[in-house]
Amino acid sequence: MKKLCLLLFISAIGCSAIGQNAYWQQEVHYTIDVSLNDTEHSLEGFLKLQYINHSPDTLRFIWFHLWPNAFKNDRTAFSEQALQNGKTDFYFSPREKRGYINRLDFRVDNNTLKTEDHPQFIDIIKVYLPAPLLPGQATAITTPFHVQLPANFSRGGHTGHSYKVTQWYPKPAVYDRLGWHPMPYLDQGEFYGEFGSFDVRISVPDKYVVAATGELQDEAEKQWLKERASFIPPVPVKTKSGFQKKPVAKKAPVKKTTGKPSHYTAKSKKEQPAEIAKQPPIINHKQQTFKTLQYKQNNVHDFAWFADSNFVVKQDTIQLSSGRVVQAMSFYRSAQSDAWANSVQFIKDAVHYRSNLIGEYPYNVVSVVEAKMGFEGGMEYPTITSISPDMDSKSLDMTIEHEVGHNWFMGILGSNERDHPWMDEGVNSYFDDRYKAMKYPEQHHSKWILKRMPDNASELAVDMLAKIKKDQPAALPSPDFTSLNYSVIVYMKTGILVKHLENAMGTQRFDSCMQAYYRQWQFRHPYPQDFQQSFTVGDGKAATQFFDSLQQKGGINPMAHPKKLKPVFLGSFKNYDSVNYINLMPVMGYNVYDHFMIGLALHNYSLPAHNLQYFLAPMYATGSKVFVGIGRVGYTWRPNNTFEKIDLSVSGAHFSTLDGADSNANKITAGFYKVAPALRFTFANKDPRSSIEKWLEWRTFFIWENGFQYVQKSEDGEFYPSKGKTTQRYLNQVSFNVANYRVLYPYDVRLQVQQGDGFYRASATGNYYFNYASSGGLQMRVFAAKFGYIGAKTVAKQFSTFAYQPKLTAVRGNEDYTYSNYFIGRNENTGLASQQIMMRDGGLKIRTDLFQGLQGRSDDWIASMNLATTLPKGLLPLNLPVKIFLDAGTYADAWKKNAATSRFLYVAGLQVNLLKDLLNVYVPIVYSKEFRDNLKTVPDENTFFKKISFSIDVHRFNIHKATENKIPF
Repeated sequence: MKKLCLLLFISAIGCSAIGQNAYWQQEVHYTIDVSLNDTEHSLEGFLKLQYINHSPDTLRFIWFHLWPNAFKNDRTAFSEQALQNGKTDFYFSPREKRGYINRLDFRVDNNTLKTEDHPQFIDIIKVYLPAPLLPGQATAITTPFHVQLPANFSRGGHTGHSYKVTQWYPKPAVYDRLGWHPMPYLDQGEFYGEFGSFDVRISVPDKYVVAATGELQDEAEKQWLKERASFIPPVPVKTKSGFQKKPVAKKAPVKKTTGKPSHYTAKSKKEQPAEIAKQPPIINHKQQTFKTLQYKQNNVHDFAWFADSNFVVKQDTIQLSSGRVVQAMSFYRSAQSDAWANSVQFIKDAVHYRSNLIGEYPYNVVSVVEAKMGFEGGMEYPTITSISPDMDSKSLDMTIEHEVGHNWFMGILGSNERDHPWMDEGVNSYFDDRYKAMKYPEQHHSKWILKRMPDNASELAVDMLAKIKKDQPAALPSPDFTSLNYSVIVYMKTGILVKHLENAMGTQRFDSCMQAYYRQWQFRHPYPQDFQQSFTVGDGKAATQFFDSLQQKGGINPMAHPKKLKPVFLGSFKNYDSVNYINLMPVMGYNVYDHFMIGLALHNYSLPAHNLQYFLAPMYATGSKVFVGIGRVGYTWRPNNTFEKIDLSVSGAHFSTLDGADSNANKITAGFYKVAPALRFTFANKDPRSSIEKWLEWRTFFIWENGFQYVQKSEDGEFYPSKGKTTQRYLNQVSFNVANYRVLYPYDVRLQVQQGDGFYRASATGNYYFNYASSGGLQMRVFAAKFGYIGAKTVAKQFSTFAYQPKLTAVRGNEDYTYSNYFIGRNENTGLASQQIMMRDGGLKIRTDLFQGLQGRSDDWIASMNLATTLPKGLLPLNLPVKIFLDAGTYADAWKKNAATSRFLYVAGLQVNLLKDLLNVYVPIVYSKEFRDNLKTVPDENTFFKKISFSIDVHRFNIHKATENKIPF
């Protein structure tokens, strides 16, 4: 025991020996009066700021953050980043849901200060001081301000009459040893603020419960909050006019304000009274009674508050090891939630855990608020944090622990979260992992997927991204990360690396250094080098290795070479670094010739991805009595140069395409075999956050087909099928594809050249999606193709290349010349299977099976456009996936004299999209006269249901689109 104490003492001395080099930081003191207008969802405020210059520099201006302006229009840094991260809710929001800050009048001694807008960001402003602020001097700046609270898009705003008032007041940027740090508001990327004190008076209608940073000063309000422990929020009751809330709450004690009903308005400096700095904002009562609550807090760098009339309030006290008592408070709306009923205990556990392990919690209150924030999870502020609703008990416990933990790594150790997020989120996540291991040591998962996950799924996520070289170094600034890497690298990987640092140093020495770091830098602004210096003990190797790892890409676990092979049913991720699983899974299929097919697939598609990948799915066909199936084997290189990856692969397939009975009544089938080698070059993207993908691919199709020959039987004179000869053909194909998977107006363009025996075919296909502001959008597809003969044009070539010739109307199964689509019955002329089409060529979605001359087929050129628009929201009684489509096109023969058709053919109707657009049904309603006239000649085909067609578009599945470009495969 004595040796252990001596070791800890020596470690503490070693970790505390940090030279500060005349460290300094600025100091700010806020006095704010603010009132809530819950009719206009706005704030009227007045700020008095004392700014003390502790720097060795003379200051002539101060940068201020006006972060409510991030929600002013769709051209802010916040809006642009949200679009890059796949969110369109703010971009398409109506004006009344947006927010801003205005009516500012910065003054010193009643003299209006000159201001200058930031050249790039509307939520930053430069305020010039009336005289240079010398080292050691202080200045007092005042300004009124008006804030229009936005709807709840990011962290704060309002959801109905529930208010999350965050980043709401004019806030000076940090000036530290590296200079000024003005930064725009971002959703991905947090903040950096000067330490000081807050004295805030909040005026709200008396029905509201307020939760805020700091200590409430009003005894009557404290007593009322105690009564809210038994409060039951009102439930909606149905009335003739709709849903209304049935009140059940007690009224709060009222502190009435005085003064004329008024709001701040923009005034010239002559109109602005000198004594305004001494007055609180004057409230427009609008027949409401108001209360004014005062909150105070020292040694913090931010202030947030929440107001909701439906909060249940639970509270208790926490006695720390020193004997000091902290008040724990929980504000939530989920009155029936068992999880939230335990929220105060979760707060107590979190505060005890961090206080004992890192250093004592220094404030007198800690609060947690249930609030919608525009995302799932939580958001931290000094002494208070917000947590999103609908969590189970364990998730709530872990989220509270994480967010309350930010009081240490953000609130007390005030690092620059925007530039060094690992110091905040990453180190905080490390302590989350220790808490989880302590409180939930054994995990017993009932879900199948969780049972197959490794013990540390975070390592799998990091290694998964590293293997495909889509990871980033942990030491980057927040905005530079992809949204996926921000979660995986900043949180998970940094937490793992800190754990490695602990392992290298030993837990006791690591904890001692962390405690010394906490003591040295609490209420200050540590930088990465300060963290490193705090952990540089002994030979310093552990700290050096840790910081080297932060600067580097790469995974956590080295992959064994070679790995142990192990078959497993339905896959597993456990021991992924040392085991190469051969995954087994049942597969089934159906077509009208093979009937039901059943088999066992084996593959090694897993995470992290293997360089050599295979998928083999042999199946036994119950109808044709033969083995059929598909397969692919490929190898991927990931060079660090022009190309992101190079894929060499070969795929194959075998299925039946015809069936019949021969002259002896024996069932016979015919089908195809396909082998297709391919080489694809995917070009590298210099910007990791870019949503653009470019690739160039060569592919050759080798296809063997056998069909039927028909023999007349002498006994009855009928013709019966018999197996014919097997023919072979090939097709060379080169494709270049450019796609932008951005959430707003995504597009893709494909240029393709094909060459076969005696012909060539060149085509261009473009897709563009126009987003609508409300929801949905317009999908536009354009297509053009040129067909030509190699050598002389002959009747034989015309006949043999018929299926390759582009056409305007829908493509049938027997025209899928590369066998790349999935058809129920490729050669059916009747029944449901005959109504299946595929989207290729002109794509006019009308069946013209009996009219070859009406298909717009050309051995020269064709061009078309396909439009499909979603319907306005609320037009249909149910939210059905129905669109209106319009297809139009032309082809070479239509421009000749005495053409058989008009120059332009069209069809329009309804389209139903099912299974994420993998199954589509088309109902033509309006179409060209030529189609209409010819269909009348065949009454059996001119029925409503016979004209309906459908497509199975599994081959068009795209992982980028399916995951909104969040999974980088």
